[in-house]
Amino acid sequence: MPAVQGDGSYRALLALPGAAGFFFAANSGRVGVAATGLGLIWLVTGTGGAFAVAGLVVGAFAAAEALIGPQVARLVDRWGQTRVLPWVLTVHAAAVVATVTAVLAGSPVVVLLMAGAVAGASTPQLGALSTARWAALLADRRGWLPRAFALESLANAVAFLLGPVLVSVAATTGPAWAGTAGAAVVVVGGGSALALQPRTAPPVATPTTGPCTGDGRSSGHAVGHGLRSARLALLVTLTGVLGLHFGAVTLSMTAWATEQGSAATATGLIGASSAAGPIGAWAYGLRRWQAPPVVQLCCAAAVMALGCAGAAAVSGLDDHDAPLVTRALALGACIALTGVMVPVVVVQLTVLTEAGLARAVLTQALTWASSASAAGSAAAGALAGVLIDTVGARGGFALLTAVSTCLLVLALTSRRRLG
Repeated sequence: MPAVQGDGSYRALLALPGAAGFFFAANSGRVGVAATGLGLIWLVTGTGGAFAVAGLVVGAFAAAEALIGPQVARLVDRWGQTRVLPWVLTVHAAAVVATVTAVLAGSPVVVLLMAGAVAGASTPQLGALSTARWAALLADRRGWLPRAFALESLANAVAFLLGPVLVSVAATTGPAWAGTAGAAVVVVGGGSALALQPRTAPPVATPTTGPCTGDGRSSGHAVGHGLRSARLALLVTLTGVLGLHFGAVTLSMTAWATEQGSAATATGLIGASSAAGPIGAWAYGLRRWQAPPVVQLCCAAAVMALGCAGAAAVSGLDDHDAPLVTRALALGACIALTGVMVPVVVVQLTVLTEAGLARAVLTQALTWASSASAAGSAAAGALAGVLIDTVGARGGFALLTAVSTCLLVLALTSRRRLG
């Protein structure tokens, strides 16, 4: 993948009129979104509730977010971000207050599940909203889109690093509800700041006319396919497969460290994996790549498969083969290699979605992809747990190898359709 220098540096992107405003507003709110699930666990368990109940509440929250999120995105595509977002934020704030009140009052589990589900259903999809704004802002600078999406991937990775840490600090140093309440404040604050920036909001489009400018003329962007296209189904499937990786990697590393009798090693492995994502996103966006997105997708998937295969091989070694430190470093290197490639895959899937879907359904398409990733992560977590209990940590790494290989094969066999 030869690279060429060009316009569209991170600084140039954020210097575009209105770009910094919507980017930092959306991604500050995204920190709250990343913190909400863990905040609910702290809320329930910190007030004397069982972990089983906490898991049910978080499950209801996540399931509702995955299923209802695309329907909310449909309203956004139909009526516009600035008209829909305030209503979504209002419902979300009320649902979080209701959840906290129900937990503190010792309400029945069914009440907690209902409140948690409403909170999840009304969680604003700030990542999709920000990505849609980049697509509209860069309609005449399409070569800058991969770097803008890399910036979004970097922001998402940072949010999921900061969010859980901040909510844990709030919940453990203050009342149990502080983490959940704080996350809601951040979500509503960031979402409100985004809603107050109509200038960069994508113009409302129709499935047949594409996006329109203020005077009613077409913006010239290709209309593309709709939500029922085979192309979108393929892209959502690819994102779901990537979600399988997310769900299995942390569990597999933790299981391996535990088997070695050094649970502290898991901290270093997870740290290497977590840091690799932001580094990969930042480094990828420093250059403009000449290779077509589908070729970059295949290359990144191939490196992921290589890294996972290496991790699986290392996980099968024991003290007779190499000292623990050596094996841990080798495993960390393989996981880091894989983690660096994950943002590249995410960026290419976003680029392919934006390029091939009608602007009138772009927010919905991006949200469906996010839901597929969440579903894949949940499924892989359960499957990896079974494999680890059955054959040990090597079962989890075998699953990671199978998933990354599936991603590569699917990308290779879909090159013509996606290209």
